[in-house]
Amino acid sequence: MRRPGKAYSLLEVVMATFLMGLAIIPAMRFMSSAIRTGQELERWNQMNVLAVAKLEEQLSIAADNFLTGSDSGTFSEPGLGGIRFAATRSMAEADGGIPDQLMVVQVTVWNDEDGDTALDASERQITYATKLANLSLYQNDT
Repeated sequence: MRRPGKAYSLLEVVMATFLMGLAIIPAMRFMSSAIRTGQELERWNQMNVLAVAKLEEQLSIAADNFLTGSDSGTFSEPGLGGIRFAATRSMAEADGGIPDQLMVVQVTVWNDEDGDTALDASERQITYATKLANLSLYQNDT
């Protein structure tokens, strides 16, 4: 204990430091975990935005010429290293399309953690799909 007019003893300083350490260590672990979680959520958000953008791009291509096809690659924007995509435009009945009438457009975006350019089961992925009708059929019937 502190006596009037006297300084703190070495034992009091050591005990105070020890108690502060006990409080700070769990707080630092929590902060580290929170930072990692925030980074992961930011990556998921980036992947969602990129998947929607790529789906819109594929819909634009399909609406222009109504041709089937596929595309894959990486995103060139800085900070998106390791994020890849695969897109398909299909009229096959097995995919849910109707030949010359209904096209299925699907985009998958994934974080290629191992860098092998292939989507592995353990890698985070987001898939969006939609359908597009061949409007030229409706225009010709009017």
